[in-house]
Amino acid sequence: MKKIHIKKISEINREKLIEFYHKSFQYEKSVIDNFNWRYRTNFNEFEPLVLMVDNEICGHAGLVPFKIRIHNKQENAIWFTDFYINQEHRSKGYGKLLTKEWMKICPVQMTFCNNKSLKIFKKLNWSNNNKIIKKIEFNNYLKIVPIFRKFRQTENEINEIDNLKIINLNEITLKQVVKLDEKHSSSKLISIVRDENWFKWRLFDCPYKKRIHIFKYKDFFFITHIKLKNNLKILNIIYSSSNITKEIKNIFLQFSRKNNIDYLAYLSNERKFLDSILPWQKKLNFAFYSEDLNILNILKENLRDAQLIDSDIDYV
Repeated sequence: MKKIHIKKISEINREKLIEFYHKSFQYEKSVIDNFNWRYRTNFNEFEPLVLMVDNEICGHAGLVPFKIRIHNKQENAIWFTDFYINQEHRSKGYGKLLTKEWMKICPVQMTFCNNKSLKIFKKLNWSNNNKIIKKIEFNNYLKIVPIFRKFRQTENEINEIDNLKIINLNEITLKQVVKLDEKHSSSKLISIVRDENWFKWRLFDCPYKKRIHIFKYKDFFFITHIKLKNNLKILNIIYSSSNITKEIKNIFLQFSRKNNIDYLAYLSNERKFLDSILPWQKKLNFAFYSEDLNILNILKENLRDAQLIDSDIDYV
């Protein structure tokens, strides 16, 4: 008879935990090792859970705690991240068991997930939609073909263009971004709370902080993460204080051409016909749950301000 336990990560040997993370997740080393940042463990008492089978880590349910504003009242919420069951222990009900225990942590729960995870969440009465789209705008369409990726990219110095200025990531800039975010979110029925402490955790403590750049265009701020993946140079617009209009998209494509960036990515709620047929315009599974039916119904129709900086979808 196998011994099955579910424990908090603080109850697990750190070296053993990091070894499991390296085997299970394909993040860069700095993100894997800095799991206190990844799970925002200093924000409140919420912790990820691990599934132990005969004293071995066989499953994991991560989280990122945050606040959500509903009718101008703040509620605790968590993003479900890093959901994983070892290959040999799948199809045994362990994923459902771990999720049920995870759901006891906080009353409002959200996630961007794959289809396999979504099947488990639906069995536990989660709701979902795919109204949010991860959009990709290519600057170099040749890089779609793998043979044209053979030339190694490098992380060179970033050069700004005339109408898109890079500004310093500091306390003054942060206060300006927070003020503008609060202004835009105050009129919404539901919104993610990104206060000064949230931005400090997400940006100042970020293990890939050197690759994060803040831009200002007109009166709007844009936070980006420029990274290399599969020999592609990518610009993720992880946060914007404006919708990504055609004008803004063209400005960033101009910047991308100057800096040898192959494509830019961002989240959007604006759907077009091509989003249904282009393979690189990806509809995201957004799943959510709350025992409070009022909150659940509001989530179904009104959460429209999720961005790449939220949850874990910037660095997965």
